[in-house]
Amino acid sequence: MALPSSICRDVDLDESIEWIEIGSGGFGTVYKVKRKDGGFVAIKLLRNPGNINELYKEAECLAKMSSEFVLTVFGIYNGNKFPEFPKGMVMEFMERGSIQTLQKDLSGPPPLPLALRLAFQVAKGMRFIHSKNFVHHDLKPSNILLDNNFNAKLADFGLSRETMSVLSSSGQSEGYPPGTIQYMPPEGFALNSKIVRSFDVYSYGILLWSILSGHVPYEGKPDSLVKHRIEAGDRPDVSLCLKEEKDKKKEVIELMESCWKQNPSDRPDFNGIVQKLEPIFSVHKAGIGAAIQKVLSKLEQNQSGSSSQFSQANSADLVPSPTPENEVPNDVVDHPSDTVQQPSNLIGTDDLTEEEKVTIVDDMRDTLIQKNTKVMAITRDLFKMKMIHEETYSEIEARKTNQDKMRELYKSLRASDLVKVAFYDALKQREPNILNSHGGS
Repeated sequence: MALPSSICRDVDLDESIEWIEIGSGGFGTVYKVKRKDGGFVAIKLLRNPGNINELYKEAECLAKMSSEFVLTVFGIYNGNKFPEFPKGMVMEFMERGSIQTLQKDLSGPPPLPLALRLAFQVAKGMRFIHSKNFVHHDLKPSNILLDNNFNAKLADFGLSRETMSVLSSSGQSEGYPPGTIQYMPPEGFALNSKIVRSFDVYSYGILLWSILSGHVPYEGKPDSLVKHRIEAGDRPDVSLCLKEEKDKKKEVIELMESCWKQNPSDRPDFNGIVQKLEPIFSVHKAGIGAAIQKVLSKLEQNQSGSSSQFSQANSADLVPSPTPENEVPNDVVDHPSDTVQQPSNLIGTDDLTEEEKVTIVDDMRDTLIQKNTKVMAITRDLFKMKMIHEETYSEIEARKTNQDKMRELYKSLRASDLVKVAFYDALKQREPNILNSHGGS
């Protein structure tokens, strides 16, 4: 079984910092833990040691899902912090919880630009998973985790399987097949149902409804009734998505409704979904900075009752992620800086703030594409710092000219301000003359 090779033991962790429980589920308990190197991770400890094979299976699955839109798994925990729970999984810690907790904290949907970015990133993650011949099989808001910049990553692959395998297990003769009733397609309730990609597409349609409306589908209704009405063709109330900015949502609503069609063969695949969403998101991309600022302001107002701070485990059986995809372009995902533009003569100083470095990297894009001759050296630096993924490195390396390599690298710089800061520092070491000439202009 191909598992993450890294083993995390108690000696690797900062014992002076208390483990903070951030959630629990039937599978185990998840803690926020600080490593000795200063970074935080999430560790999911098994509630039942007999589930160790399930944990390894999940880890194996995630090891194959190397994408920037899937939660990263770092390795297996083997320690004695809790003697009754010696085994666990070490994962990326997601500061902003999940889409579910964001909705709770906002008491509704996020602003439209951010909602569309979340939908777009989830679609790209699902396209990648399907390209690896896997289905997620439990796509819902609590299984979409958010980093500090509110970028989405898929989590909880506990039900994920290779496509075309039989859904029901040999011991499952009663009740419903695995999954979350409210997000299951009508054909998913059959005990002889096959796991196919159209299952996830239907779930994505319901997820999209939840993102746009801020509501829980079929809230308060018993599972038996929900199952019956789904099979009869009922879907969530679309009008709840249209309370604000109705005219701007026509195309995305049409996409949503196509995803939850009754006949699986009438639903689009994720290639088509990404193609549909890309131009829709592009129209609203410039509003991301303002949307995030609006969300942060509201979260600050609600800070005393905020649930997203420690909510990574709200997906109960959390899971890990890895690196970007060869075939999935990430150039559309943008994170515009909200910082005030700084004078370029700041470049010559040694005490720049992170915001100033980000602004400089943004301002110098055209110059760096034309003049940076050390692109691969800087790319290697970023790769060693785990700021870019292996497949991104390969994509950059495959480009023939320095200009094309730099254009490809800039796509990854849009992933977060942290990557831009690391890029600036590497650039200063490798190509100081470019920074100096810009500062003197």
